[in-house]
Amino acid sequence: MGPKVFTVREANGLIPRLEEILAEMDRVRDRVRKVKSKMDVLEMLWGEEVQSESCPDHREYRHYIEEVEGTKQGFDAISKKLADMEALLKSVDTGLVDFYGVIDGRLVFLCWKRGEKSIEYYHHLEEGFGGRREIAAEYKLDPE
Repeated sequence: MGPKVFTVREANGLIPRLEEILAEMDRVRDRVRKVKSKMDVLEMLWGEEVQSESCPDHREYRHYIEEVEGTKQGFDAISKKLADMEALLKSVDTGLVDFYGVIDGRLVFLCWKRGEKSIEYYHHLEEGFGGRREIAAEYKLDPE
């Protein structure tokens, strides 16, 4: 059995949930960035010595390492939510998500970018974001 193939309307129905999931990803990524910057400071101060238990800041550094690992697991759990929806995350940075769909009898990616109110574009499987084309009105309706 292959991937779920969505109508435009079905995929549009998932946009509110996509927005929530991407916001969760943002929170996790922001936390990782903050922790990593704290780790960077300790590494600049101590060099490799920060990894030694004799370093005064080793426990703090170790705590940050554990926190980063925990947030990675959180990120993986969030990514699984997208996979369970059968949404294909193409870019975390831009919030680019594709869904399999059919346009003109051909399997395509229905293409959505964070901030767009609805799915208005598609591209062929072998093309990327640069190959986006506007979806004709008849495909935005449910098939009869």
